[in-house]
Amino acid sequence: MRRHAQNLHLYGAASDRASLAWQWVDQQLAGAGTYWVVPRTPGHPHPRPVWGIWSQQRLHLSIGSPAILGAIREERAVTIHLDSGTDVVIVEGLVTEPTPTTPELIQAYNQKYDWEYQVSQYGELTQVEPSKVLAWRTAGWAGRDSFQSTGCWLFDAGG
Repeated sequence: MRRHAQNLHLYGAASDRASLAWQWVDQQLAGAGTYWVVPRTPGHPHPRPVWGIWSQQRLHLSIGSPAILGAIREERAVTIHLDSGTDVVIVEGLVTEPTPTTPELIQAYNQKYDWEYQVSQYGELTQVEPSKVLAWRTAGWAGRDSFQSTGCWLFDAGG
């Protein structure tokens, strides 16, 4: 999967802030304890916090919820964001066709959460391939001192 940077647009104009390093975004995605999944559904969004692993530029999530899984099966497009409203990372992507979860992913998941994930009990991890990642860091309480650095990355499956 290939990733390339582009300028993040803020309020309709290209950002003039410092470029955010991909390494910071990668660390946020890898270290997050909770990933908020929002499937694109008719009606109102239905965000849910789930656990997961960021590996090889893909998210592998333990969705579990029948409501979310049903919505994902109907419309594969999802938006995922992390907890912070000031150090923001948002992933837009598509859920891939179900594939068996590798032992390496289960081991990484179990190590991260100090858990014993059982595919037979919880189901396969849901893989999300990003199409776009948006990120920014703000300063001050609730970000009131504005954007400090921004970034936007587009992904394609070609390489």
